[in-house]
Amino acid sequence: MGDLRAEQVGIIAVRGFFKRYILKWVKRATRLAREHGLDPRVFVFLALLGYLIQGLYFLPWLKGRSVGLGLLISLRIVGLIGPFYILLKGRRIAAVLNLSLAATWSFNTAWHVCHFVYL
Repeated sequence: MGDLRAEQVGIIAVRGFFKRYILKWVKRATRLAREHGLDPRVFVFLALLGYLIQGLYFLPWLKGRSVGLGLLISLRIVGLIGPFYILLKGRRIAAVLNLSLAATWSFNTAWHVCHFVYL
């Protein structure tokens, strides 16, 4: 009986953490995107598409060097769609944010290419 009580307390603690921290930030990000005229579903779709491409990279039958490079290039193109979407569709978005996203994308692309080509 004591284990059941401890398990219920653990579930409540996890729910509280999820509501307090995770959902709070998701709601803030969604509100911020909508305030600037952006659709948050675009970012969710891009993230899921990126995870799918990364998952395909590790499949055993897609281990060829040219397939891996193609997946890397497609992953980088998907990574560029987000900043372009913000730049073209967003309202009242600071140019610094777009510059930051472009710099991050460039750095990540350079890192992935160097890692893929040289390691």
